[in-house]
Amino acid sequence: MYDPMGTVKIGDIALTSHPYIRDLKILKRVSEIGADGKLFLIGDNEADSTDSRTLGWFSPQQVKGKVVCRWK
Repeated sequence: MYDPMGTVKIGDIALTSHPYIRDLKILKRVSEIGADGKLFLIGDNEADSTDSRTLGWFSPQQVKGKVVCRWK
């Protein structure tokens, strides 16, 4: 299992499980990390994104990985 604590920081893009749609994975940018370690994730298209503003905070256990490079 991926351990995000200490490796995911504000600004990183996290791969996480959708909290309500079991088989759906989503990519969101880490906007805040709470004192309890929970993550506030925001989509880059803020005007049209389903993210922590509607889904709430994500637990570290929901994080499956993070984006480490971009392929053009």
